[in-house]
Amino acid sequence: MEGTFSNAILVLAISVWTAFATDIPLPTTSKGAHLEEIKVECIKNINKCWLLSYIKPSEPICGSDQVTYSGECHLCAKIIYEGLNVTKLRDGPCENS
Repeated sequence: MEGTFSNAILVLAISVWTAFATDIPLPTTSKGAHLEEIKVECIKNINKCWLLSYIKPSEPICGSDQVTYSGECHLCAKIIYEGLNVTKLRDGPCENS
C-alpha cells in the first residue's frame, strides 16, 4: 500500500510538471534569426530536453533544410551533437516531408 501511494504521488508530480513544460523557444529564420542565435538558445536550454522529450510529445517543426523535426529538442540535438547548420523555419511540418 505504501509503495502504491508513493508511486501515485510521483506520477501526479510528473503530470503537473509536464502540463506546464514547454519546448525550447527557438527563434525562426522567417523572423530574422541566424544560426548563431539558434545555437546559443540550444546550448542554453538543451538540458531541459532530456526528460521532456520522453514525457511530453513535441509539436513538429520545419527546419531550413526542409526536413520535419519532432520538435525544438530534436533540432537542437542535431545542431549541437551532429553539427548540422539548420535553423527553425517555422512551427509545423514541412510541406514536402
